[in-house]
Amino acid sequence: MDDLLCRCLIYQRKVTEPNSTTMDDENALLLERATGLIKCCKLPRLTHSIDEAQLKPDTFRSFMAILDETLPKVFDLLAQYENQLLGYDEFNRENLEFQVNLVLVVAEQLQLPGEIYDFQTENVAYRERLVELYQNGQLERILTKEGDGSERLLKRIWEHFQKVLQGKEWMYHPGDVVAFVRICELLYGNMSEKPSELPQSVASFVLAVGISLVEHHDPEYEILGLKLFNVLLNERHRSMIKESNIHEVVFQNSFRLSAKAKSERFLRELWACIFQYVKMTATDQAEFGDWSKLDDVVEALLEALTFESNLALSSILLLYLLKVLSLDLRNFLIDDLDDVQAVDSRCHLYEPVLEQLRKYCALEFRNRRFYRWHKRLVAMIPFELEKACGGTRECGKYMHGVNLLFVLAVFPIEPEAVGFLPDKQSALLDFMIAFKRHMRDQYGRIQSLTGKCDFLHSLKASVSCDKSITVFCRSVAQHYFPPDRQDFWNVVGTAVDGSEEGSYQEDRIFYECLKELQTRLQ
Repeated sequence: MDDLLCRCLIYQRKVTEPNSTTMDDENALLLERATGLIKCCKLPRLTHSIDEAQLKPDTFRSFMAILDETLPKVFDLLAQYENQLLGYDEFNRENLEFQVNLVLVVAEQLQLPGEIYDFQTENVAYRERLVELYQNGQLERILTKEGDGSERLLKRIWEHFQKVLQGKEWMYHPGDVVAFVRICELLYGNMSEKPSELPQSVASFVLAVGISLVEHHDPEYEILGLKLFNVLLNERHRSMIKESNIHEVVFQNSFRLSAKAKSERFLRELWACIFQYVKMTATDQAEFGDWSKLDDVVEALLEALTFESNLALSSILLLYLLKVLSLDLRNFLIDDLDDVQAVDSRCHLYEPVLEQLRKYCALEFRNRRFYRWHKRLVAMIPFELEKACGGTRECGKYMHGVNLLFVLAVFPIEPEAVGFLPDKQSALLDFMIAFKRHMRDQYGRIQSLTGKCDFLHSLKASVSCDKSITVFCRSVAQHYFPPDRQDFWNVVGTAVDGSEEGSYQEDRIFYECLKELQTRLQ
């Protein structure tokens, strides 16, 4: 690393010495200087692999000194000579090496929320400039410009990665690992609005690197490996991925991580990957009675959710459980616990969509794919409700998730598949009693006007869940509870008398209090 510092300082002095040249010589000198500077910004090969020595900020101290001195010079050159450095035509055919290194450096140094590495610049202005290169589309334009310039550029970039990421060599190149993931996401994944077509040869290499990363013991590299898996399972590449059976290899190597995922980033990447696989293969299941990998996924989600007490982690698990449960609901999309869309009516307002979903699940839809899990799904609802009881925005969001779980797990079942089973009755009765207690607590907070703005979000979720219970009592409860179960019918009270006025009396009280509370908080 110190040797790199000496060579870069000598180079910078040499290329800034005055010289009288012709126009062609000036362009050649510009490219030489710019290429030399950008190479100084690229993290070099480590002397020890990440398995041999733990990476610390001190590991990159010399490199960071070079980086922060050299980056502004590169930015200045880009501002003054953008066409000569980034253009590609008959007059600018010699700038390929600069562009290759620029792409590698920007991808290596690009910082995303929650993803900051010790070898990335700490200078806020430089960070913003690097993000700007990505957000204004300049980086994507360099990679995807028309003509053979893009092909030559990508060929050089892939040749570089194939050299430094093969076998165990990647452990000496943490910067290249991050750059590779970023470029794959930008070209073929969700960082691009229109991902490019993924060649099978590139897909095979991405898969090999992804497997190497998820097999490493460091969670940071496991997350990066999962990011590559998510790129491979992007919908645009579905046909090629299924034909080459890459999706099965991805599932095998990702699903085994489900027991060890304990951070939000890890959990999101993991379940995003698993769910993409589920969507890709769910239509292949002809007989719901046969055990499938989808059942393994549901089992893992239920197991993890049952024993998870952290609300943030539970929210991710609950979201993907809901996504799985709604696989056959073609007209409804669950993007988040409080973000549901009705595709057929092009509506994304939560409550109107929930009105449609409640009616559809109660009267028409039958979720036969998950009948084998019905008892466990019903049993877990009271416990998930307990996690949602609170006045914070997070609790309110989780209550929306519990609301959806109640509708998707309890409503779309044929009467003969339910039966008056004591376990299910007990779980539903516990849920009703606990929810009424929660509503009384919420009502008390409203009357004392101790709520804050976050509390309003929590309250709206409770009101929506209360409406779901009302629809359940009117249209679905008779399938679970016989008429002589007076303990249940006493708990639900007026919700089943068929009167709109009686059913939504508490809702109107809540909405009136909401208006008063909002006025006080403004």
